[in-house]
Amino acid sequence: MPAQQMTAEQSRVPEMTAEQSPAPEMTAEQRSARQRAIAQPPGPQRPGPQGSARRRNPRGQGERLRDDIIEAASRLLADPTAPPLTLRAVAREVGVAATSVYLHFADIESLVLAVAERRFGELVRLQDEVRDGSLDRCQQVRAGCLAYCEFGLAHQGHYQVMFANPLPMPADMPPEQFPGVVAFRRLIDLVAGCIGAEPTDERAFFTALLLWQQLHGIVSLRISRPRFPWPPLAETVTEAVDRLLASAQSTAPR
Repeated sequence: MPAQQMTAEQSRVPEMTAEQSPAPEMTAEQRSARQRAIAQPPGPQRPGPQGSARRRNPRGQGERLRDDIIEAASRLLADPTAPPLTLRAVAREVGVAATSVYLHFADIESLVLAVAERRFGELVRLQDEVRDGSLDRCQQVRAGCLAYCEFGLAHQGHYQVMFANPLPMPADMPPEQFPGVVAFRRLIDLVAGCIGAEPTDERAFFTALLLWQQLHGIVSLRISRPRFPWPPLAETVTEAVDRLLASAQSTAPR
């Protein structure tokens, strides 16, 4: 029997999109400039990459509907095993026509980015709550790191959107406006105070980066391997944080 010919659709090899392509390697100067932009206090903010409305809503109603859309998308994304998000599915969740969603978000990417930004705000508020002002800087680092892990494990679908999947950021978005930069900048500040450095010191940035990588590994592994006999979360986080902070303190200029 002659072999069946493949259709054009079956034989087509999917092309790698710009978002999937590996980012070009940065030079040392580019990397240093981006680190400074992230570590420094924010300047005036330009409008975010939200989908622009095609027509003006009655006063106050448009913003409420936009919030409802973001919260509906957030509920659908809360399950890490849920199917890919679509604007029509969000419209059904809100109980409005799909055209109403398009008035606020031009595409699914801008909506996912809005969900991520809102959940980052929630993470920052949670970390602020546990960073008791009576704690020293090192203790505040530990408390914030534990809160990060607890948040990720309690909100696995949202964590996946925020940290595991590529975020659809505009190519011209400056580093100081990256989603989550507020949380990371606060970590840099606390680490700097703990190790006796300035927030713009490369040691503070690098140590905060190592901490973030460590925490992400802790959360991701516990999500993907829930039956593994992991030690208690607080014990693991404290040990990891203390080791990295001690290493940074030992390399401080004398």
